[in-house]
Amino acid sequence: MKYTRGVVYKVDQKKMTVEQVYAVGQEKGYDYYSPVTGLAEYMPDKDSFVVYYSTAGLGETLAGKKGRVDIHPFLAEYKWGEKDPAVLMSFKDTMGYQAWVFDLKKAFPGNTK
Repeated sequence: MKYTRGVVYKVDQKKMTVEQVYAVGQEKGYDYYSPVTGLAEYMPDKDSFVVYYSTAGLGETLAGKKGRVDIHPFLAEYKWGEKDPAVLMSFKDTMGYQAWVFDLKKAFPGNTK
C-alpha cells in the first residue's frame, strides 16, 4: 500500500550515523498519499511536528482513474510522539507543491496589533 509520511532523523556528523526518531503518516494510509513532495518541520516552540500532504488524491490519476479526481491536500500538526494530528486542515479543489511554517511576528516585526 502506498502512503506518505513525515519523518524526523537525528544526524550525528561526527559518527556519520543517521537515526530515525519519529515518523507519522503511514497509519493514515492511501487517503493521505501524496505522489508529489510536501514538507515536514519540527516546531520547537510547541514541541510539535507539522506535515503537509501536498497532493493527497493525486495518486488516483497515476493509478489510471478516469474522470474527475478529488485532490485534497492536508496540513496536519502532531503533538510530538503522537500518531493522530492535534490539528488537521483539509483543502478542497486545489493542490499544492509545498507549504512552510512561518512566524507572523518575525515576518512582520513591529506590527503588534
